[in-house]
Amino acid sequence: MAFCRMMSVLAMALAGILILLVTSSVADTCSGYKGCGVPGIPGTHGPNGKDGDKGQKGDHGLNGLLVKGQKGDPGLLGAPGRSGQEGDLGLPGMPGLAGPKGEKGIPRGVSVAKKSFFSSKKLSKRFPTKDSPIEFDRAVMEGDPLQKGVFRSATKGYYYFTFHVSGRAMVCLNIKKGTVTMVGFCDSAERGYLVTSGSVVLKLEVGDEVSVQTNENNSVMSGSGADSIFTGFLLFPIS
Repeated sequence: MAFCRMMSVLAMALAGILILLVTSSVADTCSGYKGCGVPGIPGTHGPNGKDGDKGQKGDHGLNGLLVKGQKGDPGLLGAPGRSGQEGDLGLPGMPGLAGPKGEKGIPRGVSVAKKSFFSSKKLSKRFPTKDSPIEFDRAVMEGDPLQKGVFRSATKGYYYFTFHVSGRAMVCLNIKKGTVTMVGFCDSAERGYLVTSGSVVLKLEVGDEVSVQTNENNSVMSGSGADSIFTGFLLFPIS
C-alpha cells in the first residue's frame, strides 16, 4: 500500500515537470503573438512580383565601329593563279648601239651579155593581122632589136613585158611566148579612141620568143598622138 502511494507521487512529479517544460516552450514560441500554439506547416510559394521601375539610361557605346584586333600571322602561300590577259603594248625601247662594220662584199659586175632591154613603137598605120605579131618597127631607145615585132631571148632569166596601145571601139591583145598565150587583155569604148595596156613577168630560156598579137578585134592604131608601144627588159638572169 505504501509502495503504491510512492509510485503515485512520483508520477505526479513527472507530470508536473513535463507541464513546466511544455509551458516554457509554448511561452517562447508564442511571444509577441495574441495566441499560442504549435508552429504550422510552411505554405506554398506565392506568385511572381510585378516588374520593377525602369532603370537609368546606360553610357554611349563605341559608335557601332568594330574594334580592330591585332594583326595575325601570315598565312601559307597559295597556289599560283591563272594567267591574266595580255597587257597593252609598251613604249618603244631606246635604240641599241650600232653594230660593228661588216666585211666588204665581193664585187660582182654585170656583163654586157646579161643586159637585155627594148622599147619600140608601131609606125605603120595598117591594122595588124589576126593571130600575128604586131610589128613595132621603130625603136624608142637603143636596145635589143625586134624581128618583125618579135623579141628573142639571148639570156636565160626573168623578164618584164608591157604594152600600151591606142585603138578604136574594141581592142583585144595577147602576150604570147612562142604560140602559147600567156595573158590576154580586152578593152572597149562606145565612141572615139581608147588606150589600153597590159604587162606580165615571164621566165625565158635562151631562144624563147615573145610577141604581142591581136584576135579579130584588131583596131590597133599608130600615128601622132596615138602611139602603140611594146617594151621589155631583163629583171635578173638565172643559171
